[in-house]
Amino acid sequence: MICKKCGCIIEEGVKECTFCGEPAEAGQEDVMTRFVGDDGARQILESMPQLIALQRLEDVPPEKERMLSELHRLQAYFAHIRGKYATLGDLWLMRSQSAEPQLSNYTIGGGIATLFFYLILTGFFPSVPWTFFFVVWLGVTSVSYVQAGKAHERRKAKLEVDIRGIENEMRAFYNQAEHCFLPFDYTDPKIIRELIDGVQSGTVTSFREVNLQG
Repeated sequence: MICKKCGCIIEEGVKECTFCGEPAEAGQEDVMTRFVGDDGARQILESMPQLIALQRLEDVPPEKERMLSELHRLQAYFAHIRGKYATLGDLWLMRSQSAEPQLSNYTIGGGIATLFFYLILTGFFPSVPWTFFFVVWLGVTSVSYVQAGKAHERRKAKLEVDIRGIENEMRAFYNQAEHCFLPFDYTDPKIIRELIDGVQSGTVTSFREVNLQG
């Protein structure tokens, strides 16, 4: 955001300009936003479908042998979407590693680019004042930083839509499972395999507060 009084850049979440003390009007479109255009992130998020509700869980089989039989059945069922669990995990990782652009990087980069331009310009026009350098530096830094922020918001919004799409596909498949007593987060075939090994070895003696017999 750009301070309406002095033109300095205000970091997100800051309540007032650190240079002139002007209160930041959070949530309102500023001059720089209107200049560089809308990032489109809001429209992308508005088009995102609602999260599909999950079906009610069935009762947990109390007998050990029946429990193992049902776990094998569910493992085979959810193996059909094994790849989607890996895809969703990759998307979650991308979301956690998505870093916002740093103002300091764009300030340094803008300063170097502006200095290079200024030195070339003064070679032809020696009378160009130093104030011109600082004005251009501020402009280059402001525009590039805001544009980078908008691009980041677009990428983040598209990533959220991709995650929602995969989650809904998996939830729809989950809702079609017959007699499913496993919570959605336990349906990855790898996790079901661990449950099977645990029940067989005796390390898992209960599930969802139901003690296994046999």
